[in-house]
Amino acid sequence: MTSSVSRQGTHLGILVSVIIALAAMLLAGCTATPPGDLGRLQSLLASCPDGKKINDYEALDGSGTTQSKEIAREYLAYVKSRIERVAVCGGHTQIVAFGTNSVTVPIYEGDLQVEGATDLARLRRVPALVDEVMAEVTKHYQSAVVLLPEGGTDVTGLLRLLEEAQALRPDMELEASILTDGLNNQGVVIDRVLSPEEATALADTVAVPQLSGSVAIIGIGRVAGDPLPSDFIAGMKVFYTRLVERTGASSVLVMTDGR
Repeated sequence: MTSSVSRQGTHLGILVSVIIALAAMLLAGCTATPPGDLGRLQSLLASCPDGKKINDYEALDGSGTTQSKEIAREYLAYVKSRIERVAVCGGHTQIVAFGTNSVTVPIYEGDLQVEGATDLARLRRVPALVDEVMAEVTKHYQSAVVLLPEGGTDVTGLLRLLEEAQALRPDMELEASILTDGLNNQGVVIDRVLSPEEATALADTVAVPQLSGSVAIIGIGRVAGDPLPSDFIAGMKVFYTRLVERTGASSVLVMTDGR
């Protein structure tokens, strides 16, 4: 016959096992990444600069070779991803259209910060802020492009503007993007296919500022109308990669598709 002490010991063991299992489930529920957009925003939060807000600068090419509805949608989609990052991490964003002689026209500028008692509370407010800012960006994008002077394009000259943006907010982490097809016909002219050696040598002739943050050049070779030859695009990518590397930027990204 089983004693009452043995039965009590068995029941106690089962109870302890259930409590441990419930505790593990609760702990997993607290630490797991929430599904959907909230989980994605949590992952984005984990990538924010340590102890710094973001100084975001976005320059959108307004020259004729980039003027198509599809390219505009791609530019705005990329800008939305950048606004979302600044909203999550906190910081300042400046968005401009640029044209000949690196002349710029403002599209949007402002500080982005959401409030909340916890990270999750703040992240839940991010989508509404992103939608609000993107409504303004979309509203002013085409009108800014129309105000740009017609003529050539000097993408390399924009690096000076990134230096100015960096100097204005030295306590923030510069994260800058230039959205452009890369066609340059002012200053340094790129009008033929460049070998990797030629592209590197050409980039070495350009005076560049010193930049401490990250710089991305997005959309290289992405033009309205007939696509550019792949070897022409490859040469431009080598040129711009070398150019930005010489600034000392902590992160360099040069690519065609920014989605």
